[in-house]
Amino acid sequence: MRIALLGYGKMGKEIERLAFERGWSVDLRVDIDTPPITSAQQINIDVVIHYANAVNIIADLTPWAEAHKPIVVGTTGWHEQMPKVGALVKKNNIGLIYASNFSLGVNIFFHLIRTAAQTIDRFSDYDAYIQEIHHKNKLDSPSGTALTMGQIVLNHFRRKKELLNETSHGKIRPEQLHISSTRSGSVVGTHILAFDSAADTIELKHTAKDRSGFALGTLLAAEWIIGKKGLFTMDDVFQDLFKQGDR
Repeated sequence: MRIALLGYGKMGKEIERLAFERGWSVDLRVDIDTPPITSAQQINIDVVIHYANAVNIIADLTPWAEAHKPIVVGTTGWHEQMPKVGALVKKNNIGLIYASNFSLGVNIFFHLIRTAAQTIDRFSDYDAYIQEIHHKNKLDSPSGTALTMGQIVLNHFRRKKELLNETSHGKIRPEQLHISSTRSGSVVGTHILAFDSAADTIELKHTAKDRSGFALGTLLAAEWIIGKKGLFTMDDVFQDLFKQGDR
């Protein structure tokens, strides 16, 4: 598999390292100072992986969509552009997979959150909150992962109806699910979902030790998206994995 990396920061370099271990090649690295890509450079690329600035996502993806290349988007903070990305995918009849977090562990974590929310929803004594911690240079807040966690809770913990993503300066409403964010040091990523009652607290926690889990999941998604058409998420990959496990 021949990869084009759009964004060659820490994640891009980790993806490149693990791709080489798997016998794949990174044929193109695109960063902020890279000259415009030519059609000759695009022709032999099998899949495009985007971990770059969300502000430029449409401009970044358009030439690759027009070249009919499958795309993996690991960048977060662009969901207000979803209609435009969806239109790009449909117009050019390509496959594109995106996720707030491609880590295999985090996607298992999402599955556990769904189960926990469904179970604890039956017990009215429990409230819920989400906390996330990342390094001081992370651009978006709350993290895309925390927002995905929040949406899962809203879907399955029925007394929570809306997300509160900002610092609360007073009492919150019972139907609000508070997501708090901390930025400090070089923390790769820590996410906590807690269910709290007067008697006890139940916590689900995921702590990323390094970027390898994100990179491995991204490469799994890159392999999966080749040959597919449409807009997909990591949930689609996991559904396929679960189906294979049932055989």
